[in-house]
Amino acid sequence: METLLNALQNADRICKQANAHFEKAVQIEQQLESFAAQLKKAKTKWIIIGVVIWVVAGSIGSIFGGIPVLGKILQLVVSLASIAAGVYIGTNGYKKEKSSVEAQIRSIQGKAQEERNAAQQIFEANYEALSFLPDDYWYPMATSYLVKAIASKRVDNLGDALDRFDAQLHRWKVEEANANLLAQQQAQTAHLKSISTSSKVNAAANVANTVFNIASRL
Repeated sequence: METLLNALQNADRICKQANAHFEKAVQIEQQLESFAAQLKKAKTKWIIIGVVIWVVAGSIGSIFGGIPVLGKILQLVVSLASIAAGVYIGTNGYKKEKSSVEAQIRSIQGKAQEERNAAQQIFEANYEALSFLPDDYWYPMATSYLVKAIASKRVDNLGDALDRFDAQLHRWKVEEANANLLAQQQAQTAHLKSISTSSKVNAAANVANTVFNIASRL
């Protein structure tokens, strides 16, 4: 049982290391939530700027309205030019600001992906150490529970420990707070589905499939 406990403690350490990167990725991506509102405000701002330019320039054109014949032509020209200027300045101003925001979004997404890649590398590097444990238990809430179950001698083998955890898992799903944390940790391990080739593929695919099936029912 000591051998099993040591293996579980090591698996728990590995899963926590990987999970820390997954959590960091989620934290980074939370920054993206503000960008949608930022783009909406930018669009409104540049529409207003464009309209103001059109109105002000159009008002200047009205000065020529009192001049016979030529004045009407000048007024029309200024009016059309004001519309074109408003549209051009408003459109290009928004495009530039949108381009800047999108660059920030790509940067944030890149940083989040780096964290997920780091987590994946941890799983890949420690695959053999984790292989004794079914891959749909490769997350901290599962491994920590299994360590406690064996350490407390409530059970003396992995099969019974997994059965106990499955029963606890059902209870957690009923409790909203734990269900949310559980869904997050399980969804994070779904990133393993991107591992390609070798024996790791089957493990990763099983994790991804199980994770999404469980998370979708929460």
